[in-house]
Amino acid sequence: MRILFVEENARDYLKARQLLDDQSSQLNIDWAPNYDIALKQIKKNRYDVYLIGYEAQKAQQQKFLAWLYQFTSIPTILLTKHDESVDTVLLDRYWTDSLNKEQLSWPLLERIVRYLTNLIVLQKQEHKFEAIFNKAFEFMGLLKPNGILHDINQAALTLMGCQHEQVIGQPFWKLPWLKQAQKTQAHFKTAIATAAKGEFAHCEIEAQKQNGHAATLNFLLTPIINIQKEIIWILIEGRDLCERHDLEQQLNHSTLHDQVTGLPNRYLFMEYLEQAIVRVHQRKVYRIAVLLLDLDRFRVINASLGHDMGDWLLMEITRRLQGFLTPNATLARADGDGFMILLDEIVDMAEATRLAVTINEVLAESFLLDGYEVVTSCSIGIAYYSKQQDAMELLRDADAAMYRAKAMGKSGYAVFREGMHHYAISRLRIETELHQAFKKKDFILFFQPQIELSSEQIVGTESLIRYRHPQNGLISAIDFVPVLEDTGIIIPIGEWVLQTACQQLKAWWDAELLINRIAVNLSPYQFRSKRLVNIIAEAIESSGLEPKCLELELTENLVLEDIHSAIKILERFKEIGIRVTIDAFGTGYGSLNYLKQIPADCLKIDKSFIHGIMSSPADATITVATIDMAHALGLT
Repeated sequence: MRILFVEENARDYLKARQLLDDQSSQLNIDWAPNYDIALKQIKKNRYDVYLIGYEAQKAQQQKFLAWLYQFTSIPTILLTKHDESVDTVLLDRYWTDSLNKEQLSWPLLERIVRYLTNLIVLQKQEHKFEAIFNKAFEFMGLLKPNGILHDINQAALTLMGCQHEQVIGQPFWKLPWLKQAQKTQAHFKTAIATAAKGEFAHCEIEAQKQNGHAATLNFLLTPIINIQKEIIWILIEGRDLCERHDLEQQLNHSTLHDQVTGLPNRYLFMEYLEQAIVRVHQRKVYRIAVLLLDLDRFRVINASLGHDMGDWLLMEITRRLQGFLTPNATLARADGDGFMILLDEIVDMAEATRLAVTINEVLAESFLLDGYEVVTSCSIGIAYYSKQQDAMELLRDADAAMYRAKAMGKSGYAVFREGMHHYAISRLRIETELHQAFKKKDFILFFQPQIELSSEQIVGTESLIRYRHPQNGLISAIDFVPVLEDTGIIIPIGEWVLQTACQQLKAWWDAELLINRIAVNLSPYQFRSKRLVNIIAEAIESSGLEPKCLELELTENLVLEDIHSAIKILERFKEIGIRVTIDAFGTGYGSLNYLKQIPADCLKIDKSFIHGIMSSPADATITVATIDMAHALGLT
């Protein structure tokens, strides 16, 4: 046993040490002549007991005892002189005991240390129980074996609407908040009698809560037994079954419904679909169809305006769709940016296609989201049930038809036909291959020179991405970029293109090749990404280029799609110092009207006009007029 002896009087310390050393060889005693040294010793060493010379009038000693009480759990004994007595309040407050110095002996000290150690453990357990008891969210009370309420926690008082002093000392079964008094008394007396025998007991009663609502409470009574095997208390715990039922209902609803729109989720939709299939087999004339809706450009909207606005758009679309759907149509939310509709008990087989047309007509009207005007549409796959399918196969057919609708262009629909699965599987294979290609670095940049006609000098290059397919060789961007857009991986690939292009131009400069600038095409998904400006700035900074050496190309249709937002983004480019080129100029509606507002440096006339220069006077005239107009506006 290691002891710290805190004693100012060296003679008292030596006397006590001599006495203890003579009685036991198991002791290791350290001496601290004052409290500062004692604190240093305590922080440095581990002790089994503190012996402290008692000083009745010293406030410093009380501070020291308070510190020991707060930060340690070691038995503390105050050593008094023969004519001194210690304040019992002090002993109780700081878990200490006292001993006359003249009575100090090893057997007595060992006994006191054992007692104090057990006392500290018990008191800590009691404090822990009190903390759990008082902070529990559920009803807890402590009864005497005869059913008299000894203590009750705040959760129970709140439920009953009572004050602590109003209920303590009362028989629990007579509390006024309980309904059906006679029946309740009988139930409680039986349960308490069972618990008083040392057994667990249950009791369910009706009660009136503070808010006036009825409650069904289930009580568990647990006997608390002391070391002499006597029942000293009965712990009573209550649970409100009504609240539990409400919570279960909420959890059940959240499990089966989409958190954003409140619509049935895929799991619940499949249940509805399976029930509808059962009805098909039970009745002779009963038809159903599934429509799978996939929002066009939703990823672009999410990337540009953020997920909160994306969620808001989903809620607005839900509201519009619910506004015109007939009672036989069940709307549900699919994963991501999709919806599902079950058409039940179809009379006319054309009903599903008419609904698909109506859906896109309804969605054609723009949405106003936080000051932004957003236009969206959807690609719709339709599958009719045949008795050879199950629910999963029907949904798979609708999915295959939806992919076919996307391939035919935005804002359309397709009805499932045999063979569409091959297209869907092919599309899925391409998506997987493109993901793997990016990881394996199978994409490569080619650089097409930009030549100034007057000097016949190369003044810049345009970056063109190609996919090196293991079997099919080089694949052009037009064949895979739309898939990159749909899957969202255009963002990391676009970032790689920007960084690689900037680094390549810097490498040419280091090799003394005089190329002024490099152009990179931006896709719609990239253009509306919130991170685009940061990605561009990082590419310029990491390569060491000047911003004016980077040229970003955007199609005219992309700019005109949301002209006001596009102008804001282009103005950010100009602030950085980046050149902006409008590609495929001449194909967009209202081009001349907005051209003067667009902060661009260069126009690239659409190739449909260039190809006809030599054979079509009209194309030649349009091309010359466009060049003259661009020069007049200061564009190249």
